[in-house]
Amino acid sequence: MRILVISDTHGHDRDIDRLIDVVAPDRIYHLGDSENEGRYLLNVAKCPVELVRGNCDWSSSLPYEVVLEVGKHVLLLTHGHRERCKASYDGLVKRAREVGADYILYGHTHQPEIEEYKGCTIINPGSLTYPRQYNRRGTYGVLNVDKNGEIEAAVRYVDMLPVK
Repeated sequence: MRILVISDTHGHDRDIDRLIDVVAPDRIYHLGDSENEGRYLLNVAKCPVELVRGNCDWSSSLPYEVVLEVGKHVLLLTHGHRERCKASYDGLVKRAREVGADYILYGHTHQPEIEEYKGCTIINPGSLTYPRQYNRRGTYGVLNVDKNGEIEAAVRYVDMLPVK
């Protein structure tokens, strides 16, 4: 199974169609700050979509977090602002332990990363449209779940997608 992970699109849905075509995901996770409740994504996705609410999703009815079993793992999907992710990973790990998750997928910082911290795998796909890492290139994440239920995670650059 392949899962496309995006975050912090802030109402700009460019590249989503191309990502879906190229990645061909079985599921899509949007980790908040879509600013439109993921309406565009929900309309173009050809697979199940999970969305969480970010700090810029004012008046949203989306949940602040989603907990899912994927393969042998439990994933916590959150935007991260309520766990104070910009200060440290500790709030994210505390919440993951409360819900029994060993993977934490979050956004908010607009900076891509994959880290192991205090027994959790922490993944931020960065931002498709407003990246804040040193090279300012849009990013997204991909989770590949093998037949044994193990997860391989990667963060990729949008500008490396093939042009149609």
